[in-house]
Amino acid sequence: MNGRLKTFTAKAAATAMATLLFTTHAPGFMGSASAAQAGAGSVNEAVSGGNEQLDVTSNDVPEGAKISSRQAADHIFKLFPILKKATITSANFDSPNSYPAPDYKAWDIGFQFVQGNHSMGFSASVHAGTGEVLGVHLPSELVENQLSADDVKLTREEAEKTALELLHKAIPELQEDQYVPLGDQFSLVEQPALFGRNQYQFAYHLKHDGVVSDAETVYISVDERGQATSYSRSTISAKYPSSKPKVSEEKARQMFEDAFDVELAYISKEYLSSRQRQQYVLGYLPKEDSMGPINANTLERMDVLTGKAVDKSNQQLNKKVTGNVPAFTAANGQRLNVQQAVDRVAASFDIPKDYKLEHSQLTKSYYGNMNNQVWSLSWSNRNANMSYMFMRDISAQVDAVTGQVYSYNMMHRVGPEMGQKEPAQKEKKPLTSQQAESLAMNTIIATVPHAKEEYQLARMTELSDARTFVFQRYVNGIRVQGDTAQVQVMNNGTINEFYTQLAATSEQFPAEIKPVISYEEAKELYLKKYTLMLNYTRYGGFGLGSSEPLPVGVNLAYVPVSDIKSLYNMDELLDANTGQWFFMYGGAHAEAQVEPTDIAGHIAESALRNMIKHSVLVPDEQGRVFPDQVITRGDWFNYVARALNPNMDMYYNSNNNEKLFADVTVDSPYYKAVKVLMDQRWLGGADPEKQLKLEEEMTREELAVLLMQILRYEKLAGFYMQPSDLPNIADASAIHNKGAVSLSLRLGLLPSIEGRFMPARKVTVAEVSQVLERLAKLQGKTDTFLSGSRLY
Repeated sequence: MNGRLKTFTAKAAATAMATLLFTTHAPGFMGSASAAQAGAGSVNEAVSGGNEQLDVTSNDVPEGAKISSRQAADHIFKLFPILKKATITSANFDSPNSYPAPDYKAWDIGFQFVQGNHSMGFSASVHAGTGEVLGVHLPSELVENQLSADDVKLTREEAEKTALELLHKAIPELQEDQYVPLGDQFSLVEQPALFGRNQYQFAYHLKHDGVVSDAETVYISVDERGQATSYSRSTISAKYPSSKPKVSEEKARQMFEDAFDVELAYISKEYLSSRQRQQYVLGYLPKEDSMGPINANTLERMDVLTGKAVDKSNQQLNKKVTGNVPAFTAANGQRLNVQQAVDRVAASFDIPKDYKLEHSQLTKSYYGNMNNQVWSLSWSNRNANMSYMFMRDISAQVDAVTGQVYSYNMMHRVGPEMGQKEPAQKEKKPLTSQQAESLAMNTIIATVPHAKEEYQLARMTELSDARTFVFQRYVNGIRVQGDTAQVQVMNNGTINEFYTQLAATSEQFPAEIKPVISYEEAKELYLKKYTLMLNYTRYGGFGLGSSEPLPVGVNLAYVPVSDIKSLYNMDELLDANTGQWFFMYGGAHAEAQVEPTDIAGHIAESALRNMIKHSVLVPDEQGRVFPDQVITRGDWFNYVARALNPNMDMYYNSNNNEKLFADVTVDSPYYKAVKVLMDQRWLGGADPEKQLKLEEEMTREELAVLLMQILRYEKLAGFYMQPSDLPNIADASAIHNKGAVSLSLRLGLLPSIEGRFMPARKVTVAEVSQVLERLAKLQGKTDTFLSGSRLY
C-alpha cells in the first residue's frame, strides 16, 4: 500500500487505523500504512520566517511523467479552490516519503498556510501519469479561517451530495454505474462526538470493466457545513485480468461451503481499547483458510498477501510447536540490569561482534503485563558510514522482571540507493523450509512462556529471501484472538525479526468454556450470513519485516461478503453464548445503540436520547441509564471526555503506570477521561499528590465551577463575586462561587429553579444531560469554547 507520512486529527487517525486493521487481516502480519489515506500529505507545523514566496511549480514534464508540476497543482485547485488561499512551497516528483513505493509515479505538492507568525505545512499528491488527484487533507485552520461560523448542520444524506459532486469532479469520466458506495463504513469504529464539528466519511469502490475493484477506492470527508475536507484515492498501475470468469459462482460457492470451517475463540469485544483489564468472551470465528478469495478462473484459494494459489501441500495450519531447546524460564523476580537484559537477547538472537550497545532505557511495558517494566535496547555498527549515525541497526525489548524477549528486529541500514555496497559475506547454503521452520519453533520455545503447550504454527509466508512464520496461541484448546508470535527467518539462517503480541491472562477468560451455541449451529449461521461476490482483489504492496515489499497486482476472484456493507464485515464475529453478532473493533459503538428502557416520558427525555446518540451515556445490558441517579465528579469527567471523544478507548491506551493524581492511577475507571481533559487543557497538569475526589457526589455549584474551566472563564468569574451579580436569586448568600454561578445563569447552562439556584443540590444524570446539550449549542459562539471544528 502507498502509505504517506502524515499527522491526523483524531477522526482521520481512526479512519486510517481501522482500514489498516482491515488490510492486515492475517494474525501477526505487520503491514504498511493503509490505502484509505494513500496520498494524503503530511501536516507539520512550523513558525513562518517571512521568506519571500516563490513559484516552485513549472511546465517541465520530467521523464516518467505525463503532466508537469504546474498542471498537477491546477488539478488540485480544481477540486479544492480553497487551497488558492495557501502558498505552494514545494513540488517533488516521485516523492520519496512513501513506503513501500507505489507502482506509479506521483507529484507531491507542498503547501503552506500562514496566520501571522504561525504557519501550517501540508501536502497533496497527484498521479503523474493520469493527472488524477490522489490525496488532499485540508488542515482545520485553513477551513475554519475561510468559513463563517454558523448553525448550518447538514444531514448525512445532504453531505453525501457534496461528496458525490467531488467524486465526479475528480474523475469526470466516471459513470453512475461505475462505482458502489461502501455505506457508513466508519460508523462501526467511530461515533460522532457531541462537541466539535462533525465529519461525515464516505467511501466508494470503483469498478473496472463492470466489476468492483478493491484496489480502486475513493475516500471523502465532508463536514456538517458541506465543506469537503479530504479526498483520498487508492489506485494501482498493475494490469487487470479479464473480467469474464471461467468458473461459475455456483461452483465457487460449493467450494466455499465445502472448505468453510469455524473455531471457538476467546475474543475481546474491546480489542482497540486498552488491553489492561479487558474481558474476553467465547465466540466463533472463521478459520483463517476459510475466508480467502477464490480465483474465478482456476477455483484455487488465493493467498491474500502474495496473490498466488495457496499450496495445500505446504499448508502449516494448526501444527504443534516442537523443538529440542530448553523452554523459556522466567528470571528470579528481581529486576534485571542492562547486562542481564542484553544476555537474554543474545541467548536467542545474533548480535554481531561489531555491533555495540548504543541505547538502553527502562520503560513501562506495552506487552503482556502492563505492570512490568521493559528494557528497550538498541545496537549499532560503529564501523558503518557516519551518514547513518542516527540509525540503530538492532533493537529489542525485554521484560525487566521476567526476562522475556518481546521483540527483536534487525534493520538493514546499507542499501545500493545510498551509494554503498553491501558488506562482503561468506556464502551460506540456503535453509530448507523444514530447517527454517525448526529454527522458528526453537526460537519461540526459548523466548515465549508455554510455547509448546499453547502455540501452533498458523501460517508460513515464503518470500524471495526469507520465510515468515506466524504462531497462534491456544488456551484450554481455544484460540486466543490477537495473541500471536511472529518469526522471520532469512534464507541464510539469520533471524531478521521476532515479535510477540501477548494480551490475555487467565483471569480475563470466562470461567465457563462450554458454549451455548454448538459448532454446527455456528457454522450454519456463518454460511447463511456470507454470499460470494465477483471482485477484483488487490494483493501485494506490503512489507513483511525487513524483506522487500511483495509485488502489487489484482486477481479476479469470488470473495465472501456479509449482509453488512462495510469494509469490516470480516471482523463481524458470533458470540458463542448469545448467538449475537458483534464487531471486534466496534464494541463501544454497538453498546451505545442499545435501546434505552428507562427514559420514556422523562422530562429530560430529549436530552437523554441525545447523550445516548453521541455515546456520552451508554445504556447497560437492560437499556438503563438511571436518569434520576446522582452523579459523581468522576461521572462528570467521563461524560465530558466522551462528549469530546466518544471513542477515547481507542486513543487513550496507557502503556505505563503513570499516576496522574493521587486518586487517578492507570487502573482507575476515570483514567482515560482525565487524560482526555488534560490534553484538552480543561484540567491542570498531573499532580500525584493532589486528589480530584472523583467519587464525591457533585453539587450544582461544583458543576458551575467545572463549567467555567471548560469555557476558560475562571478569571472572568472572579469579577462577579458580589450578591448584586446574582439578581433575583433568593439564595445568593448561600453561594460561595458567585461568579461561576452568575455566568452559568447568564449563559443559560444552569437555570434557576423557582427563583433559587440551590447550590448544594446534587446533580442527576438527567440534569447533566441537559447541561451538556446546552453547552454543545454554545460551541463556536464564544471566544474560547470549541470555535469551529478545532478543539482548543
